[in-house]
Amino acid sequence: MSHAEADDLYGDGGETGHTFLFTLNDDYIIDANRKGNSARWINHSCAPNCRAVVEESADGNPRHDKVMIEAIRAIKPGEELTYDYGITLEVPHTARLKKLWKCLCGAPDCTGTLLKPKR
Repeated sequence: MSHAEADDLYGDGGETGHTFLFTLNDDYIIDANRKGNSARWINHSCAPNCRAVVEESADGNPRHDKVMIEAIRAIKPGEELTYDYGITLEVPHTARLKKLWKCLCGAPDCTGTLLKPKR
């Protein structure tokens, strides 16, 4: 879906805490609630064992870009797959938003929030 469609469905200020949205590129977002696969259940961690990589389509159509999940270290059998969601919001990171986007990963260096500083 387009960014505008996602804003229409979910709002545009990060107010929902909705983590099934993945920014694919400047034009499109993947909504794992709609046509998502089992990768939507991969949780966030401040000490992840995977990363999400966007693979641009060979045909140059941004609608055909894909997300790949790749290991960044050895993963033990039965270990949960995790990656850093890297959520950036253009609105001020208020105490309420930080609470809404609270991180519960339990990593020793947990930042306490899924939100990343604005660039």
